Amino acid sequence: MHRWQNLVCLFVAMIALFSLVLVTAASTQSADEQAIRTAAADWAKAALAKDLDKTVSYYAADGHMYPFNAPRTETKEDIRKVWTAFMSAPGAALDAKTTNVVVAKSGDLAYETGTFELTQNDAQGQPVKMLGKYIVVWKKQANREWKAVADIFNTDK
Repeated sequence: MHRWQNLVCLFVAMIALFSLVLVTAASTQSADEQAIRTAAADWAKAALAKDLDKTVSYYAADGHMYPFNAPRTETKEDIRKVWTAFMSAPGAALDAKTTNVVVAKSGDLAYETGTFELTQNDAQGQPVKMLGKYIVVWKKQANREWKAVADIFNTDK
């Protein structure tokens, strides 16, 4: 009977350890989701404020943009050029809102989806609003910070 009790204790301990691992993983995933939501909100504020350096800082060194009507960016300098062109356009404003964040079980990749309202002046100088949607793929960096590695967006029209 003593041996049977040892096996039961071992089994209970294994279940407790497994449960602890699951709870810890869920907690880490939730913290990562919140970190991405916070970064996305801060990134949107930086873009709305036309803070070029801060806006570009949310991209990983190997990140890419996939802007509409333009080729994919190859370098961070290309990303800077896209944002510079947008921010210098008359009447330019961007308001982005996260709708969903999914963190991979591995904890090193995630994706964010959302919507945006883009405003730019037309040829007559009148503001034109365009609605759209986006997907950003985030990757956890060596310093545990989340950075965008792929940023694709397009308008609903």
